[in-house]
Amino acid sequence: MTSPTHIHKPTILVTGANGLIGRWLVPALLNQGYRVLAAMRQPEQREQAYRAFVERRLEHPNQTRQQLQLVAFSLQEPERLFKDQPELCLPIQAVFHLAAAFAWDLKQADTHQVNVDASLQLLEQIAHLPQLKRFIWIGGYRVAGKPDLDDAALYKKLGAYEASKLIAYERMKEQASELGIPWTALNPSSVIGDSISGDTTQFIGIAEIVQQLQHKKLAMIPGNRDTFVPLVHVDFVAEFCARLLEYDESINQEYWLLDDTTPNLDALLQRFAQQLGVKAPRSHIPVWILERLPSFLLPGSRETLSFLSTDRYDISNTKALAQRMGIAHLLPLNNVEGWVDSLVSQGFGAAGIAGVHLGSQLSVK
Repeated sequence: MTSPTHIHKPTILVTGANGLIGRWLVPALLNQGYRVLAAMRQPEQREQAYRAFVERRLEHPNQTRQQLQLVAFSLQEPERLFKDQPELCLPIQAVFHLAAAFAWDLKQADTHQVNVDASLQLLEQIAHLPQLKRFIWIGGYRVAGKPDLDDAALYKKLGAYEASKLIAYERMKEQASELGIPWTALNPSSVIGDSISGDTTQFIGIAEIVQQLQHKKLAMIPGNRDTFVPLVHVDFVAEFCARLLEYDESINQEYWLLDDTTPNLDALLQRFAQQLGVKAPRSHIPVWILERLPSFLLPGSRETLSFLSTDRYDISNTKALAQRMGIAHLLPLNNVEGWVDSLVSQGFGAAGIAGVHLGSQLSVK
């Protein structure tokens, strides 16, 4: 690994640096020797706790501490960063765009503005950066199965979050190409905790099923025996991102980041239940029935039903590049049990984690 004493590497901007992936990506970039602008809302209120979190993951805290700078950024006003602090932006050579509104049952108009319009505005802004060499964004693994629908129908079928992410994914590819910006699209599946410690800061998504199991509120397994909800450890995603700029072959390419040997959902629930010390349900309820049930009878938000699929994903290029990067050992699910323990020990976020909210609030990380 490159020593952090090499200070001539580029400056990297990370939007959404306070989200789950961002919190692991920032120290991973610092460990590679990069200077990082960690962009988030209200950085002055978060700086002390954020730096403490990051420094616990640094290989050489004293040498790399000065390489991190927190900057104010909001998807409601993406242009403010470049107008308010132009001297910081000039040396930026790569942008990792992680910021997004992530929650269920969001309002369509607000979510489209944040996840689609603001992302395109960000692209327009960074196109003027004189040293920019790459734009990398986090999409989602379900872009592989995007329905052939117009925007209105997509929002009606999938809900605000998932529809907006699929729309943003297509339009960012188009706009980056039109602007001549080299890009890379990363499409992670459900991201779980660290492969070694199990630590996490996110309690929405697959974590909600773990919570339902613990509280004995999951009477049946949603989907069928072939339902596949792939997982990936957050540190694999972060380390893959942090090394990406060293590989020109990744320019204008897409990578699905997931463990394709994740057990099918019924076996996965058994694994969760064993760690929790509870019984997992055995019988299944098909998705077509769930789609017809009133919302109050569903195990979670109606928007989660689109993730209950039997689709499989080609990750051959991800595996090949991870092997070259020396991080292939982080891809398999090495520590699902540690992640489950982390969720339980934190009360599934009951104490409140900055930037992550359950319910219908607009969460912009």
